Amino acid sequence: MNAEVQKIMKALGLTEQEAKEMLEADRKIDKGEKLFELTPEQEKASKKARSTGTKKPTVYNFDTAKKKRKECPDKQHLVNLLAEALGTECQNIEVTNKERELTFSFNGTGYRLTLAVPRVKSSE
Repeated sequence: MNAEVQKIMKALGLTEQEAKEMLEADRKIDKGEKLFELTPEQEKASKKARSTGTKKPTVYNFDTAKKKRKECPDKQHLVNLLAEALGTECQNIEVTNKERELTFSFNGTGYRLTLAVPRVKSSE
């Protein structure tokens, strides 16, 4: 009796004959033999048990119309103050973004002024 048969007998609680039959069946299966085929009914039941149900398609909602950006009255006020201050010396003053940007001309040259608020860095 070889060590492999003894190991199987001990692990699975089989007799020597059952362990040898099991090893022989394993060798045949490894070579591609189909020893334990399911009946068509069993195959159908197996397929049903393995299925996870119907797959539902993923629906993405990209509607951004509901999202409203919070307005910043302080930035609007500052942009308006800057436009008024430049009004005495500059031409073609236009507020292109009421909270961020204005354009103007000075001595024939076009300028764009952008107001930015830096993010507050967290201290870690």
